Amino acid sequence: MKTTINIILPLLIGLAIAVLLNISIGWWGFWVIFPWIGFSISTGMFVRSLLKGKKKIIGRKIAILMTLPCLLIFIPIINNENFQLEGVVLIVLVGLFSKGFIHYAIAKIFGPLIWGRGFCGWACWTAAILDWLPVKDKKKQVNPNFKHLRFITLLISIVIPVYLVFVMNYDVWGNYISKNEMIWMFTGNLIYYAFGIPLAFILNDKRAFCKFLCPVSLVMIPTSKLSLINIKPTGNKCIECGNCNEICPMDIDVMSYVKKNKKITHAECILCTDCQVVCPVKAI
Repeated sequence: MKTTINIILPLLIGLAIAVLLNISIGWWGFWVIFPWIGFSISTGMFVRSLLKGKKKIIGRKIAILMTLPCLLIFIPIINNENFQLEGVVLIVLVGLFSKGFIHYAIAKIFGPLIWGRGFCGWACWTAAILDWLPVKDKKKQVNPNFKHLRFITLLISIVIPVYLVFVMNYDVWGNYISKNEMIWMFTGNLIYYAFGIPLAFILNDKRAFCKFLCPVSLVMIPTSKLSLINIKPTGNKCIECGNCNEICPMDIDVMSYVKKNKKITHAECILCTDCQVVCPVKAI
């Protein structure tokens, strides 16, 4: 019974968000976006419940891939909106808090107070491609300080729209909104993939882009530290096999948390729960 509730809960949450936003804002697309994301996650969790052992990981990969057409194709084409960070900055600069801003607020600013960086693990359209790459599991050692490169990409994502508006006098209302947003959306994502895919193969790490270049992760980290939902120990004794550390896509020392019987509050945790899948004693 508990397993069934856990599986359908994402769908119910998606439906609830759709109802609230439709009542308050009234756009029909909300009935597609959030229920579909919830349905995708519920589907992934259902597939995971059917599989055994390490194959359970496929469930999450299916879920994140299912969200891609909705967020990367449906939204920009149907509503001509850009959900990339620079697009949100552009509309905010002119005082427009439209659906792109709503997406950011729910998925990446206030949502992480509840589910942490679960968006990164289950609904990110960039990671949806990266997670399916045929990359070897043996990651190359990289200086952890390289993670600071994300601050540069975050700065670029903010400075470009600010420069265009305040220095170049870019007409956001006339030349961007409902005209070039979709182009910005696809161009921004192509740039992400242009860096993320080669980097994954170079470092043998599917999530290398997420760790070293993704500016959005920095937006989510502050609120995700206060997340209500965390991966935590079950109370079963850890046998220190190291499986959880080896499989963690974000290189978190999961075992140290489990051994100390502490919930995982690391800022890089994306709630993928892959560590739970490979734990032989169900300590997570």
